[in-house]
Amino acid sequence: MDCSVLTFEKPDEAWLDFVSDNRAGIYNGKKYDIIYGPVADDDVYATFALYSAGVLTKTQTLEVLRIKKLYNQLVFSTEKALRYIKFTGTLDKEQF
Repeated sequence: MDCSVLTFEKPDEAWLDFVSDNRAGIYNGKKYDIIYGPVADDDVYATFALYSAGVLTKTQTLEVLRIKKLYNQLVFSTEKALRYIKFTGTLDKEQF
């Protein structure tokens, strides 16, 4: 695969910086085709809002996020990455 991949194994300082900068629209680092790591969804939005407002420090924010059940996501962020996705069919109810 010739795609660039960024992986976050857990919600750490690098992940927090990456997500915060992207949410604020100020990320200017390397662009990746595929990103894998914890989801910064609506469930953690309040924590991010407190961090962005300066109410929580980076350390406090990570401590709060570590006790939450975070799910991982796989983001295909470029056309190049999307070319690797292939629809192979659907499952019916009995296959779940």
